[in-house]
Amino acid sequence: MKIVNVIKCVLVSLLCFAPLAHAAKVVPIEGQPLHSEMSYEDARRLFSAAAAKRGWQIKDGEVDNSLIADLYVRSHYVSVDITLNQSTYDINYRDSENMKYKPDGTIHKKYNGWVRNLNSDIQKQLRAAR
Repeated sequence: MKIVNVIKCVLVSLLCFAPLAHAAKVVPIEGQPLHSEMSYEDARRLFSAAAAKRGWQIKDGEVDNSLIADLYVRSHYVSVDITLNQSTYDINYRDSENMKYKPDGTIHKKYNGWVRNLNSDIQKQLRAAR
């Protein structure tokens, strides 16, 4: 009888926590260093080159000094806003499809890794441009 109860507890735990194994909270990337003397066009070219390495596509944003980066991976789509400030930039969630996004900011666990990789590639391009 004890074994049956242990198995029930394990099954209940798996059913309750399995959805969480595939979810994470959206983590914005803020205050990343940017060359203050860099023009918007220079930044756009640099960000586009960095983004292309992993399949991201960059286009002009809807407001001044902003970009939109889109990524298509198999059946998944992710879009982020990149806001260029005088000496920093921020990357924030914009939209997604097939990423299990919920209004509480929960999203597929791959999202944050993809955005971190984008940021890392941008930082490498910035260091090379100095």
